Amino acid sequence: MNNQPLTNEQSAALEKAQQLFSNWRNSKTGRPRISDNLWQTAADLYHIQGMSINKIARGLGLNYTALKEKIIDMPPAEINLPADDESSMFIEMVSLPESFNCVIEIENQTGIKMRMCFNGRADPAVISLGRYLLAGAP
Repeated sequence: MNNQPLTNEQSAALEKAQQLFSNWRNSKTGRPRISDNLWQTAADLYHIQGMSINKIARGLGLNYTALKEKIIDMPPAEINLPADDESSMFIEMVSLPESFNCVIEIENQTGIKMRMCFNGRADPAVISLGRYLLAGAP
């Protein structure tokens, strides 16, 4: 369980998202669905800011399960990496203790394939990472 306090950047991003959701809740009439833009804002707190799903759901007043499904379905909206800084391409993945193996195979539209093998359970963010890496392939 991730009980670490939020960084200043994470707190600022969460406050901005809370304001967006608050504005939406105050201006809505009836029971409209949450827009894809608002879901993307919540998903980006996970993908880009690295916040836990639980902290996002509690902070934004969202259903945990619905948020988790949206996070899996929505890749990060924008990740800005310097093109010539190879050190920024290093990605550390923490192994989750489980007793089974996991293989994820992804293929993009041009036929480039990526295969990732894990001992234990793979975090759902790994799928988004694979999509991101394949999107940047020539």
